Amino acid sequence: MNLPKASVDVAINAYGKPYQTAITLLTLLKHSGQWIDKIYFVEEKKQPEPVDFKFIFKMIGQNKIIYYRPLFWFWYNKVNRTLQKFKPYRRAIRYQYAWEKTDKKYLLLIHNDLYFSGDLVGEYLKGIGNHTGIGKIGQCWNCPAHSAGLCDGDKYLYYKPEYAEIMELSVKYPGPPRTRFYTEYIDRAKPWPLPECRLNEYVALVDISKARPDTIPYGKATPFGIINVIDVGVAWFHHLNNLGHTFANFDYDPYATHSWVSLKNAGHEALFNKDLYKYEEEVALKVLMDEFGYRP
Repeated sequence: MNLPKASVDVAINAYGKPYQTAITLLTLLKHSGQWIDKIYFVEEKKQPEPVDFKFIFKMIGQNKIIYYRPLFWFWYNKVNRTLQKFKPYRRAIRYQYAWEKTDKKYLLLIHNDLYFSGDLVGEYLKGIGNHTGIGKIGQCWNCPAHSAGLCDGDKYLYYKPEYAEIMELSVKYPGPPRTRFYTEYIDRAKPWPLPECRLNEYVALVDISKARPDTIPYGKATPFGIINVIDVGVAWFHHLNNLGHTFANFDYDPYATHSWVSLKNAGHEALFNKDLYKYEEEVALKVLMDEFGYRP
């Protein structure tokens, strides 16, 4: 692979889970460290419990970390488009600080509850080609078009139904309750990509040299980390595809596991279940001690 070493920066937003966050970054560097330069570590303004991430910086090396703590915490709330003109407000959007600051060609967006077991970054770099991004495409398990056997992450570029067809499918295959919101979210004039289509943010590689010029504050596309339409990244994915960008579907499962401790609701449920949160952190601490020699 004729790519320079350290050609990728990493963007991670940390909301709790300090031991799982450490495992995420340490296993990433263990397998893909040759490709990675800086890690933009964004500690969310609000945390589920008092937490200190400094031990992670010590284990990784302070020279690899660019730390940022935003002034606002959006969680899953809508982000005001007008206020995005103001840098402190805009840079509180998930991944946005790294998006604007990185000087690398590629930015790896990751959750803080991953376990890497192979060189996924290397595989992404080999597979991205002329695409703007690479990773798992689509929340297909929620999509009526997938239930009908018409579309999946590999077919999204070719299946381009009209608005009426999408709505008919949502009635025929109602599936998850959020299909009832499609009338609110679908642009009748530009219904493609479908509402569940996105570059899944759990672990995705973006060619910033292509994506940044078309994304706020440089372009008109909604920032990647906004959840104003169904889920994180959906609006951004819709805007960029309609501007001519394309994305490669890549199944990261052989190289990384999301919510690896319990595989329970992709890690989200633990933020609302104190017992589950405590259990997952205890498991992560043991792995951190056994595999990386950490001593609290």
